[in-house]
Amino acid sequence: MSKKPILERYDSHEIYGFPGQGPFLLTCEHASNRVPAPLRTNRSDREWLQTHWGWDIGARTVSREVIRQTSSSGVFSRFSRLVCDPNRAPDNSTLIRCAVEGAVLSFNEMLTIEEVDRRLQTYHAPYHAALDRLVTQRQKQAGDAMLLSVHSFTPVFDNEERGMDIGVLFHPYEGIARRFADEIAAEGYKVALNEPYSARNGLMYAATRHGTSHNVVHLELEINQKLIGTAQGARKMGRDLSRALGRLRLRSGSS
Repeated sequence: MSKKPILERYDSHEIYGFPGQGPFLLTCEHASNRVPAPLRTNRSDREWLQTHWGWDIGARTVSREVIRQTSSSGVFSRFSRLVCDPNRAPDNSTLIRCAVEGAVLSFNEMLTIEEVDRRLQTYHAPYHAALDRLVTQRQKQAGDAMLLSVHSFTPVFDNEERGMDIGVLFHPYEGIARRFADEIAAEGYKVALNEPYSARNGLMYAATRHGTSHNVVHLELEINQKLIGTAQGARKMGRDLSRALGRLRLRSGSS
């Protein structure tokens, strides 16, 4: 097994870790708040890009730590979800948001069909092609594997505090999701199933798309940003999740 993780960086995504090795395939659709050229941003845009609307704060650092701890691999986006959202289907109405909380985004204000197609071909499609290749590469090796999409959520939404630490989203793998939730709880966290969003409502697009097409166990994690808003906190979360994953049985009762 390779001792040093690889890093391949492209305009749409980066690949990190030990491709073809390890039991886990991590995907981080909202890893970046980058708005690539030729798009330009103004001051208001840049303020929104720093918030949870622009990216999933801490998710990339958590994912990289899990990959290092488990000798696995992952794919991370290199464009903001406000450019286009790789965790949404191309025909989803929230693929590209023209405004957030009433504030118009300048780089989405004059959106055309041609520009939507350009973003799909430049960012969305290459991201999913890379993830497809990574899963295919891992399936050539022996042993069980799991596709895990890593996200984070804001502690307060619509003036309502979210009390949980981590959500495990699933559809259909309820058995393994419950076991994973129990293992995370054993690390001292407050865990909920299918919260703050439910995978049954189609909000787990990337993991569902590739998990289903490759017939591999797939789940999504939603982590409270108050726990991973610093690099130190995110790395600690990654180590704790790695221990929970290390105790998880993938094959038995995985339905």
